[in-house]
Amino acid sequence: MPRIIVARADLTADTTVSVIAHELGHWWNSDWCSSPAAERRAWRFAGALLIDPREYAEAEWHQSSPGAIARHLGVLTDVIDGYRAYLEAA
Repeated sequence: MPRIIVARADLTADTTVSVIAHELGHWWNSDWCSSPAAERRAWRFAGALLIDPREYAEAEWHQSSPGAIARHLGVLTDVIDGYRAYLEAA
């Protein structure tokens, strides 16, 4: 059965990209229901998918907060948190 990801038309580009990457994480991990663990896995997937390590390192050098890094990289703060969790797990 095909799965479809739909994003609302009124979302910003940063939000749309972040949410679609997050939903792809649910698909990749076969998480068909929401749980705290499934949400963490999906944000980790989104972080790994969307964040370039060199760009992240540069942004972290210039920015101090996850929100500022997220704005600099054009993603949601959840993606930054997911990327940090991805790095910790590696």
